[in-house]
Amino acid sequence: MKPLALMLALAAAAAGCSGRTPLSPDGNAVPAANNTPPAAAPIRNTTIVHIPLFIQGAGGQPPAGPGSPLFEVRKGNPILAPDGHQVTLGEFNAVDGYATVQCVARGTLVTLQLANLIPRGVYTIWNVVFKAPGFEPTFANLIGLGAIGSPAGTENVFRASASGEGAVSAITEAGPLSALGSIGACAPTDQFEWHVVGAYHIDGQSHGPVLGPDGTAVEQFGFIFKR
Repeated sequence: MKPLALMLALAAAAAGCSGRTPLSPDGNAVPAANNTPPAAAPIRNTTIVHIPLFIQGAGGQPPAGPGSPLFEVRKGNPILAPDGHQVTLGEFNAVDGYATVQCVARGTLVTLQLANLIPRGVYTIWNVVFKAPGFEPTFANLIGLGAIGSPAGTENVFRASASGEGAVSAITEAGPLSALGSIGACAPTDQFEWHVVGAYHIDGQSHGPVLGPDGTAVEQFGFIFKR
């Protein structure tokens, strides 16, 4: 199975549902002295999608219920929390929160505010880009994949708190992404379909511009933006 490129199968569960609501800008936007255009108003996406395709229950079967201990599908490794216990389906799907995106002079600013993450878990956040007509199961339309922020993968990582809260913010500039393809200066409008995806790192480590070796991470949640 392909690594990170497959993580946006969440679109099968939520295709066409962007959950976007525009936010009111703070006051009147005024162009800077250097004639840089004002930033677009931020967009908030409150529709978090829990990704089911990279987890399984015992024996490779679908999880039977919220109490089912989980395994990742690439190597069949147990999904362990930092305290050593095996994460259950209920814990995995508990994550909640929202994404705010804004097109600014440097590129696309993504800010995530999250709760009910795996306590003290290490997470990374990824851009996934599809051309028209968008996501479909063969991933034939996948054209871009990479860390938010720096292509070096130094700005897309954070550790959840002991209570499972987490936040991250980074600007992805137009140009090449860390793993595949490229992205426009304003992802919500320049790309036909764009997903922001969070991956939990079972090994407790981020791996820079890529997700990491198979079996060490699992895609847990995402937000979909589609024109």
